[in-house]
Amino acid sequence: MTDFLAGLDVSIFRALNDFCGWNPTFDRIVVHLEVIRGSLFMGIVGGLWYWADDEMPRRRETLLTMIPAVAVALVVNRVISMLLPFRTRPMYSIGANAPSFEWHADLENWSSFPSDNATYLFTIAASFWLISRWGGLAFGVFAAFATLGRVYLGIHYPSDILVGALIGIATSLVVNREPVRRLIAAPILALEPRYPAYFYGLFFIALAELSGTFPATRRIAVAIVHFITGYSRQRIRSAASAGRSAGPRTHPISFP
Repeated sequence: MTDFLAGLDVSIFRALNDFCGWNPTFDRIVVHLEVIRGSLFMGIVGGLWYWADDEMPRRRETLLTMIPAVAVALVVNRVISMLLPFRTRPMYSIGANAPSFEWHADLENWSSFPSDNATYLFTIAASFWLISRWGGLAFGVFAAFATLGRVYLGIHYPSDILVGALIGIATSLVVNREPVRRLIAAPILALEPRYPAYFYGLFFIALAELSGTFPATRRIAVAIVHFITGYSRQRIRSAASAGRSAGPRTHPISFP
């Protein structure tokens, strides 16, 4: 069964990656798709936050809870990744078609399984779905295309995406249970009418971090991990060497 699932994983990866490089326009759309992520995210948050009806308090609580939910989901993802054997990305382990223009994958030296990008996007999509079917559907469709694009480019296997998405959805559902949501969000939301300037200033900072996948927070966390465990590029070089020996079917993709 394990061999069958592994073979199926590779077969689906090949089916998607085989299209990579065929059409320059489509390649560019896939590579640059996540450019719209921040605008889409902020647009949905803004619409749901200021939509005035009887459900406004619950929606605002869910939007506030979404921030720690994404953080928790990413931590769970990293813990699982660190506990499991390191999985080299398919572009290095079995070779992959590359886009029709020069492109370099900007990646951390992390295991391919599970996908933290899928965890991040589907935690947000599930949070939106709990308070707005249209908002959740819109971001969920974007998340599906964005994560499949990473299979298309050779960054992840389909199973990396599937498990990452399940982690995100499950974490969102657990953290957004009413007792947990009230415990986290109600005290914070109570500050909004009392200190609106401070509240929205900090809220927008948190949303900026969230929409950018916690860039500053991640850099600090990576620096701490490297400080504790040490840092070496040897694994990156080994992964790249493995990819070259596997013989990518077009030109290799390398770290910048």
